[in-house]
Amino acid sequence: MTLMTWEEQQIQTAIAALRRGQRGLSRKLLEGILRVSPNSEQAWFWLSQVVEKAEEKRFCLEQVLSLNRRNALARRELAVLGPGPSRSPLKEEAYLQRGDKFFLSLTAGYVVLLAAAEILVAQMQPYVGLILHSLLLIGVMAYGARCWSGPAYRFWVGMSLPPLIRLVSFSLPLSLVPLMYWYLLVSVPLFGAVFVTQRFLLRVSWDRVGLHSKGLLPQIGVSLLGVPLGMLEYWILRPAPLVSGQREEEFLIAALILLVSTGFLEELIFRGILQHVATEMMGRWGIVYISLVFAVLHIGYRSVGDFFFVLGVALVFGWYVHRTRSIVGVSLAHGLINIWLFLIAPFLI
Repeated sequence: MTLMTWEEQQIQTAIAALRRGQRGLSRKLLEGILRVSPNSEQAWFWLSQVVEKAEEKRFCLEQVLSLNRRNALARRELAVLGPGPSRSPLKEEAYLQRGDKFFLSLTAGYVVLLAAAEILVAQMQPYVGLILHSLLLIGVMAYGARCWSGPAYRFWVGMSLPPLIRLVSFSLPLSLVPLMYWYLLVSVPLFGAVFVTQRFLLRVSWDRVGLHSKGLLPQIGVSLLGVPLGMLEYWILRPAPLVSGQREEEFLIAALILLVSTGFLEELIFRGILQHVATEMMGRWGIVYISLVFAVLHIGYRSVGDFFFVLGVALVFGWYVHRTRSIVGVSLAHGLINIWLFLIAPFLI
């Protein structure tokens, strides 16, 4: 006879409570399980049987299918519900409790080490900076593995992506490649890393990180912010253009690369995956934390003004994604910022 795990015991207790008609108790137990084990397929399924609102039931079933596409029962129930909006039934409470000084120390140390590595790469000793990025990546992954059974695992696995971005950027042999294609080639392994992280390590659905088609009209509206923001950043940095400006097809290819390989990729990583796992641990302070990490990765531009500009834009984008649950608009805006910064503004001004 095998002993049941804590999670299995809690699920059985929740099922028994549901069958007795104690829906409130059952929901409380299931929510408690999911706050500790957010990848529990059974807990998500039974929570879908407890909640009453269609959008909450739809959300739970979507999580089940993101964890196990072969769950025929969840697929059938979702088909019966039909298409429509989904909303998490979990209250947005952070895992982080007051007084958790150890976790706060680790997150502060992470930002300090990341900033130190960026400063070394940009201004002093690039190889030493890359070594520090490597050590940071190894340390984050090792500590994440140590927290395998707890909620901090998802946070630290996600935080392995920022140092990985810099390591991939500088480790590929691209010195003879035009800068325009450099962005494209660097993005290929990073897209692979994002897929592995999303699908196999975090097991979070694309819908949950904000990649869906709901509310497209306001998303298109916010994307237009990219034009004035791109002009403003150009006044700060005054970079050289990525293309010669003599061939139309060269401009279109560069614009598409910037839209996908910088705008979409970076928003998927930072406002999608990282903000998602950070707000699980920190609540809304996770938006501030990820915005700071994003700004730190722009230290390479060697501009204090641009650092605070990027931080401000990241905070606005983070707040908007938190409110709308979509990264579509900010991804388009981010891409437009870079298009105006590197392709249009240098020829207009």
